Amino acid sequence: MVGIVDESFVKFPISSRIRINNNTGTVKYVGEVNGYDGIWIGIEWDDPSRGKHNGIVNGQRYFQTGHPSSGSFVRVGKVAAFESLEEAARERYLNTSGCILDQKLLLEAQAHMQASLMEIVGMDKIARKQSKLEHLTEISVDGSNVNSAGYLMEFSNLTTLNLSHTLMWNWTDVANITSQVPTLVNLNLSCNRMKVPTNEQTVNLEPSFRHLEHINLGNCGFKNWEDVKATAKLWPNILSVGLQENDILELTPVDCMEIFKNLRELDLHRTKVSDFDQVVKLGNIKTLNCLHLMENGIEEVKLPECDPNKKLNIFIALEKLNLYNNPIYDEIGTFNELDKLPALVNLSMTPHLKSDFEEMFSKAIASIPQLKVVNKIEITKEDRRGADYDIWKRYALDWMQCEKNPDLKFAFCKKHRSYPLLVKKYGSPAEFVPRNLGKVSNLIKLRIQNKITGEVWEKKVPRKISVQTLQGLIIKQFKLENTMPKLSYADAKHPDLIVELENTSKNLDFYSIHEGDTVTVEW
Repeated sequence: MVGIVDESFVKFPISSRIRINNNTGTVKYVGEVNGYDGIWIGIEWDDPSRGKHNGIVNGQRYFQTGHPSSGSFVRVGKVAAFESLEEAARERYLNTSGCILDQKLLLEAQAHMQASLMEIVGMDKIARKQSKLEHLTEISVDGSNVNSAGYLMEFSNLTTLNLSHTLMWNWTDVANITSQVPTLVNLNLSCNRMKVPTNEQTVNLEPSFRHLEHINLGNCGFKNWEDVKATAKLWPNILSVGLQENDILELTPVDCMEIFKNLRELDLHRTKVSDFDQVVKLGNIKTLNCLHLMENGIEEVKLPECDPNKKLNIFIALEKLNLYNNPIYDEIGTFNELDKLPALVNLSMTPHLKSDFEEMFSKAIASIPQLKVVNKIEITKEDRRGADYDIWKRYALDWMQCEKNPDLKFAFCKKHRSYPLLVKKYGSPAEFVPRNLGKVSNLIKLRIQNKITGEVWEKKVPRKISVQTLQGLIIKQFKLENTMPKLSYADAKHPDLIVELENTSKNLDFYSIHEGDTVTVEW
């Protein structure tokens, strides 16, 4: 009996990983269970619904679980057999027949070549190439039972390795892989449960990871940012880290002399970091260029205070920020805060429910002068000119009321950091103030010009008329059969400033169109 127990301890050490059918879990206990014969393995399942208890059986505790029903006991014989990376790669990539590829490899080849299944040719050549391990540059053993390295010296050109959903758990085994493959720069360990290394392990293993540049640890069970920081000491030259879908709630500043000294990209999307004050704690990472925060439940973006004419001395290299699918309620306020970042040029964000993309796009451009890309759309000169002009007119009265009062002006500029630059660029908006005062007529007279024929049509229309309705009137007037015209307008006093009427559901008031302005028609 003792020999069996000892053998099981060796094969299934505490914190190691096992798979039964399609279910994976972490070993928490190996030994006897009171009232039951034989040797049992206590498991905490990744999927809590797979378990039956919390490590307590018949009133006796054998192990702890993070969920009240994620624990189970299983027989040793039910556990799926382990395999090394060498074995899994040979099985998946070596083709003994020389002409038949498995389905997963076929799909990988298809994706790599960006071709349809019917367009893939010469598969026999690919098969022969795969029969030589030294030719492989990318390997995926996703979903396999790999938990060790094996002999990898033949993988001499390997740069990218996908070990997601495997049974890797120990950084010593991962270091055994990376030390044998010095060409490896991209490593995917997502959906595993990696044990945090001890200080001694970190010192011993760190040289094996010095060539690693990109690592994915998404959905690896991290809950504590300090565990992430301790683990990150293993990769001194890392450029990008994926930590998506981990239950990390709070962050702390990092010592860039110890970790992340070259970090350029960090993925924290679908974590529990919903308070932007936590995000600010990473502002001292001077090399950080790209930050992903999608679907984090962020409602407000708030950065430290700074002079309206200056930028913050944090996130000094951050050019790209992704805030997709966060319930941010104040778009203007958010863009005004983000204008404090000195290098931000690429922003992704989902419009508020009461907004739409065109409106959000315009606000972002006008509020962040250095912005170049919004939601992967490059900002043109026309986009910026139209957005600037709209904001310049919209806040004209507010500006005039505070321009000569330093305190009021300072408060206004804190809320609208970009406005003084617009005044410097386009001049004083004073001429618009009288037009916004007193009783306003419900009708405005427009000068509508057909850009193709030069024909001009002067027409009084309601201020609340939608762009779409105006398009219908223009189609009828200019007899534009089977053509949907594109509209833009120029202010009567500033004809060089052209604003495109892209959102056809908005009315003319939204675009600040006034009496005498010229609407240009083209197609």
